[in-house]
Amino acid sequence: MLFVLTGSTPDALHHLPRRQMTFQFLDRACRRIGIDMVLTTPERLDSVRGICHGWSLDDTEQQEWKPRQCHLAGGVVWDAMYLADLKAHKVAYRRLVDKLPALGVVMFNPKFPAKDELNVLIQSVEVEMQAPISQSLLPQTHVNVDADDVVRLLKDTNGRVWFKPVYGSGGRNMLLISRVGNELYQVQGERFYRRHVAEQWTKRQLVRQLQKALEKRPYMLQHDVQLIQTPDGRKVDFRVTLVRGRFGNWRKTAMTARFGKSGHSLTNYHAGGSIQSLTVMNPEVRETLTSLNLTEADLGRIANAAIKAAEVISARYNTVGMLGIDVGISSDDGCAYVYDFNSRPGRDILTDREVDVTMNQVARFACYLLNTVESRVLH
Repeated sequence: MLFVLTGSTPDALHHLPRRQMTFQFLDRACRRIGIDMVLTTPERLDSVRGICHGWSLDDTEQQEWKPRQCHLAGGVVWDAMYLADLKAHKVAYRRLVDKLPALGVVMFNPKFPAKDELNVLIQSVEVEMQAPISQSLLPQTHVNVDADDVVRLLKDTNGRVWFKPVYGSGGRNMLLISRVGNELYQVQGERFYRRHVAEQWTKRQLVRQLQKALEKRPYMLQHDVQLIQTPDGRKVDFRVTLVRGRFGNWRKTAMTARFGKSGHSLTNYHAGGSIQSLTVMNPEVRETLTSLNLTEADLGRIANAAIKAAEVISARYNTVGMLGIDVGISSDDGCAYVYDFNSRPGRDILTDREVDVTMNQVARFACYLLNTVESRVLH
């Protein structure tokens, strides 16, 4: 049985049609491969008694959610919580994560390690593949940094660096920093603690602002990839949505081009960018590729870079089943660089068809966990 953990009850789903559609697609996929699916919330998963109070879709044309109670034993849990759900159900969620292993229940796609940890992992781990992972897959990254590190690095390289929180999404609380003179810095940030930054700061101002940010959360430094641009000057990168399947292997279920606003440093959809699906090759996609001086083979390079990174991650964290990996093509050297990882990739950038394919793959991975003896001792 697949238990789908979400922050929304069926009553709330009526006001969230796209999320409702996602779970309907998943239920249909589960039925096709013979798995029961139950929707539930953290408070309704009784990890002490090992009982789930949830809802299942009936098989009528109306597809209504009906209350259902069942035992957790022998099932798997898909953590489908959004970031807002995690905040709203913080206490119950933490209690659940702590208790499930004692019941022998596997939860896949739980809370992800910090981004600095993932960067270190990918830079250091050797995997047995035809094209081994190498450090060049990632932009140069520095972890455990303080404000003085930023100043020192910019003095040594005269390049541009991203000051990125190790936990974060949507381009929030990031700064793009470059040195433009003796103790003078150009700083950009579209969503830096709820304000837009496009200023020149002195060294003293920069250090003070970075120290304030570091008091709130840890940060890492990542060298800026000079992204390719559209003819009208908008930066472009690519979100590759990946899900593991029935044999535990990664499969691309969607590829989305993300276009930043003209003159902006972020490409994130929620930071005002725009998107285009590149999953299915058609005349519109070919026209976009031509305008970017890319080919279909370049899309393959982008997908391969994302899959290589995902394979390293799942080799260490083997209950990771879904990832949204951001890949940028450098206008300097043409290389594909992986520079961000999301274990809860936003499904609002996917087409309905891509959501359907993604949910089919989620059901297959649940089947893999249910049918694999080793899944009971996954760490």
